[in-house]
Amino acid sequence: MSHSHFIDRPNGSRIAWRSHGQSLGPTILLSNSLAADWTMWDAVIAQLSAKYRVITYDNRGHGESSSPDQLSSMADLSADALAVLDAAQADKVWWVGISLGGMVGMQTALDHPERLSGLMVSNSRARIDQAGIDAWNMRVAKAREEGIAAISQPTLERWFAPDVVAAQPETMAGVKAMIERTTPVGFATCVEAIKTMALWDRLPGMQVPTCFVSGAQDGAAPPTEMQAMAERVTGSRAQVLDPCGHLSSIQRPDDLVALFIDWSESLG
Repeated sequence: MSHSHFIDRPNGSRIAWRSHGQSLGPTILLSNSLAADWTMWDAVIAQLSAKYRVITYDNRGHGESSSPDQLSSMADLSADALAVLDAAQADKVWWVGISLGGMVGMQTALDHPERLSGLMVSNSRARIDQAGIDAWNMRVAKAREEGIAAISQPTLERWFAPDVVAAQPETMAGVKAMIERTTPVGFATCVEAIKTMALWDRLPGMQVPTCFVSGAQDGAAPPTEMQAMAERVTGSRAQVLDPCGHLSSIQRPDDLVALFIDWSESLG
């Protein structure tokens, strides 16, 4: 198992990251969803690390990364990821991000296209409406008042269909524990980045090869929304995993890896 390295950020956050697999060769950065940490990628790392150098990290206030109680923007989270790449001496990477990790990837691709060979955005969105903002505000209030455990089960049930939850009790127990490693402060600071993201209008300016992957049963980032995102990015690819909920790296890791390899190799 890879040991963690830590980076102290100017705002007082401390970001944990790890390097897996090959020390040479192409590098992939895996960026985690909200209320998750790098372990959401376990099944993906196992497959990719034979051929690639794989870098994982935890967004501020998630997993082993800490965060002060102050609000963050998507640009802040992107800067954390770039600091990880600098520390890992990775000039250019393939970015694979799920949910929040996909949003941070889009922000990075738009602001620092020279750092990315390509971007795979999975189970993610580029805009949020008022109903979405209201729902986030309620979740943040609950996490702050009652602790992160108060939202872990509802989060789990948003991420996976009931039949998947019922069929994989061990996996789901692990996911619930992962959610509960997130601090209420870390949850709140990253939710702020989601609520204030300004990606949708910028998508037509995307200069990085992009692939969008949605889950057919993903209510948080439905295929119709991700198809609309893909239509704004010239030359992008859109794929749908069916069946799949919100965390494709846990529900369909083999297929997610296969899609990545097929798409990245098609780019030459």
